[in-house]
Amino acid sequence: MKAKKIWANFSVKDAKRTNQFYTQLGFTPNKPNNDPQLASFLFGEDDFVIHFFEQGSQIDEYLTSGSKTTSEIIFTLSAETEAEVKEWAEKVKNAGGTIFHEVGRDETNHYGFAFADPDGHKFNVLLIAEGM
Repeated sequence: MKAKKIWANFSVKDAKRTNQFYTQLGFTPNKPNNDPQLASFLFGEDDFVIHFFEQGSQIDEYLTSGSKTTSEIIFTLSAETEAEVKEWAEKVKNAGGTIFHEVGRDETNHYGFAFADPDGHKFNVLLIAEGM
């Protein structure tokens, strides 16, 4: 079996707030969307889709926002320069996200930071070297 496309679905408390958060970060909304219980955005050059369904919506029974201390998955967003990593961190703070690992180098010498959106979904932003 070969999947033609893959995307992610998350549960959120407030789709409007989620829409504002990811818009402030500069992500492109996924197609015109008239569903007030859905925020959907395109991520990366390949336009990976992440749907954020408001709790109580049509697929809420399949989704949970999970623990605030651990994650089933963390999405990584790539940056091309240290300055871009710092810009992302500032945008996240201004949009109301929570930075739980400050900008800097980790124990493996990767430069970046990690954040959670208003519903606790976790992402990290890493400076990606050529060839990765």
